[in-house]
Order: sequence, then C-alpha cells, then structure tokens
Amino acid sequence: MARMDRAALAVLVPLVATLGLGLMALAPGTPAARAEPAGRGRNGALPDTVLARIGNGRQVTVSRFLNDWKQLKPPQRPDSLTPQTAREFLQLLIGKEALSALALAQGLRWTADDSAQYGALRDHLVLSAVLDSALEATREHLVAAGDSVPGPGALGVIARDRMVAGLDLAFDPALLERLARAFAALPRPSPDSSLSSQLRMFGAMPEVEDSLLSRPVAEGRDARYTVAELLEAWKHTNPLARPRVGSASQVRDLAGNGIFERALRRDGARRRLAERPDIARALTERRELIAVEHLVAREVYARLAADSITLERYYRAHIDEWSLPLRVRLTRMVLADRASATGMRLRLANAAEAESLAERGARSGARYRTLVSAEGDSALFARALAAGPGATLGPDSVSGGWAVARVTEVVPARQRSFAEAAQLVSHAWYGEEGERRMQALLDRARRASRVVVNERALGTMRGASP
Repeated sequence: MARMDRAALAVLVPLVATLGLGLMALAPGTPAARAEPAGRGRNGALPDTVLARIGNGRQVTVSRFLNDWKQLKPPQRPDSLTPQTAREFLQLLIGKEALSALALAQGLRWTADDSAQYGALRDHLVLSAVLDSALEATREHLVAAGDSVPGPGALGVIARDRMVAGLDLAFDPALLERLARAFAALPRPSPDSSLSSQLRMFGAMPEVEDSLLSRPVAEGRDARYTVAELLEAWKHTNPLARPRVGSASQVRDLAGNGIFERALRRDGARRRLAERPDIARALTERRELIAVEHLVAREVYARLAADSITLERYYRAHIDEWSLPLRVRLTRMVLADRASATGMRLRLANAAEAESLAERGARSGARYRTLVSAEGDSALFARALAAGPGATLGPDSVSGGWAVARVTEVVPARQRSFAEAAQLVSHAWYGEEGERRMQALLDRARRASRVVVNERALGTMRGASP
C-alpha cells in the first residue's frame, strides 16, 4: 500500500469524517515537517512507548498508533505493517496532532451551537460516570444483603428508589392525580397514521395550568421538585422512547427519575468527575475538534469559489472523465417464476407489445426501461450487445425471481457537453480543490511544529500484525 486512500482515513480519524475531507497520507518522499530522530542523550531520547513528539507536549504513543490502526477495516488496512505503511500512518497521526495544535493557537470563537454541543457532551459523560458508580454501589449492596442482582434496567430502578427514599421526600397525592389525568389525555397515534402525524403526537406535551407549574410534586429537607421541572424533563426525553403515563404512580416514577438525575449531577459536580482523566481527555478532543472545524471552514471552505470560466477550464482539462460509455438500452422485467418469465419473453419478442408494456409500467411507477454498460453489469452488457436490437434474453435466475429482457437500442459512446456535465464538473472541482487546500493546511501545520520521531520504537512496529 503506497499510500492510504481517503475512505481509510475517514474511518481512522473521526474529525476527518466530520469535516467531510480526507487527510491524504504523505506520499513517498514528502518531507515530514522538520521531523528529527529522537536524541540519544538522557534528556532528548523518547521512551519506547512514544513514537513521536509534536511541539512541546503532544505525543503519538505506541498504544495510540495500534488502536487507531485497528480502526481501519480491510481493504483499507493491509494484512501487516510494512516499513512504508508504518511510517505513513505515523505521519498521518502527526499531521492530525499538528493540525489540532495550529487550530487551538488561532483562538477561534465558538458559536452558540458549539457551546451547546460541548455542554451536552460534558453532561452526558459526567452523568454516565456517576450513574455507573451508583449502579455499582447498588449491586454491592444487594450482594452484601444476599439478594440476587437484576439486569441493568431493574438495577437502575432499585438505585433510584434507594436514593429517593434516603431524601425523605413527601409527594403530593392530589397533584400526582391531576398530572396523571393530563398525561392520560395526550393523544395516541393510530397505527395507520402518517409518520409525521405519529411524531407530532408522540411529541405532544400534557396541558397543565400555569398556576401548577411552581408547585412541588415532591418536597423534603434538601430537595424540592416542581411540576415545571418534571415537564421540562419530559420535554427533553426522546418522544419515541417516552413511556405511556396514565396513573399517579407512573407520574411519581417520572418525578423520581428527575430527582435521581438531578442528584447524580450534583454528585458528579461534587466529585469533580469532569476532571477524571478519561472524561477530561474526551472533552479535550471535542475542544480540538471544534477548533479544527473552524480552522478548516475558514482556510478551506470559505475560500472555495469557482466561476463558470474556472469550471469550464477544469472540464476541458479532464474531458475524458465526462464521457458516456457504450451502453445498451433494455426493456427488462423480473417475474416470480420461470413459467411466467417464459411467457413474458414471448410477449417482449413483439416490439409493439414490448413498448406498450414499458409505457404502462412507467405510468404506474415501474421502471422496465434500463441502460446497462460494461462497468455496471459486464455480463448482461456483453450478452445484450452480442444479441443486438430486437433480441430477447432469458429467462435468467436472479435475486428475486426470473429476469427476461428485450434489447431495444445500442447507444453509442459520446462526450458530454459542458452544460450536460456542469453539476459533475462542479462537484469534482470542489472535491479536488478542497482536498488540495486541506493538504496545504496540513503541510502548514506540520511546518509549524517541531516533530521528533522515535526511530527505534518505530522500527519495532514494522512487520507487526494489526
């Protein structure tokens, strides 16, 4: 594998897939951003666990290299690492680190959407961590008491109920009943209603008087959970995953869920779980992703603009790419059994009836007319071309039944005009120019960073199975 293709790299680096542009690995002979071998002195040498150092603090470790390598799937990932692929892959990871460093140094301002997504990720990671801790504590409590440990869902209910019980909360029975009636009044979509109608009904909110919003559903010494908080939690629940609520006990369970979640968040903040190494690392990666997205938007996408003269020049420079190949036009049908297909072949042998069948099919939405080329279906194309116009083919056993066809026309190869190919030309130009600018940005990022490569450790990667 002389160089890795864009599909492989999109699998490797999530930020690349997000940006929609592939990071091209360094081609043989491409300089590697002032790459220097690790020094041999006590202060300069890199440990064997580190393959490269980028700038003053960024590193590509052996474990990181192998983990990212395993994310590639065949055929993008070869059976084993060679000296060339190991070095190319390392340069790719170095480029990613250098690009992140360059992006962070720009100090680009976040949008409101960036902040919201980052906050949601932080909340999710912390909440997941503290919930895992609560479930583990509940599991240990059950084992110590000699009880069996249920599945995750039931274990979560036990953890919630233990925590709510410990808060010594008093629920308002009359208010629970009123809320239950409001939830029970929500419309239920019928199975035959449209998807949009079902989504609209699933997303409906219960109608509750404004005067009730500030009233507590549950209240205790250290906790107060109001109707407004309960409805807000319901609003942010996935409509397709909402339970059907129609009783006071079910409303009480909803309130318990909200109180449990709030307590978990407070516990997470108290324990400063956002600073836990794995969570902090994930948040750092998200901050870098946001910075890189803004940098690429500014340096690549914002500068992509092509006028008709540029596109026409590109069209002429790549004119062979817009040609249409030799094709064969068919009227083709797939029937359930061989006998029906044999009968249909006899009907297709009559040119007038074949045309009538194709027209009736088109009016009803069936596509009996088709064009085949050597690239699309080489076997069918060769048979149809050899048979010539007016010939019938089949019945042939295919997926879904038996196929029969009439050859109606051989369509010669020809060049598309610029007007015909304009959309394809524009798409290709933007892809090529965007990739060129992305590569230039990567090269700039590499040049801005001093890179030290641990040749000794890199040598141990060669020949290792992925």
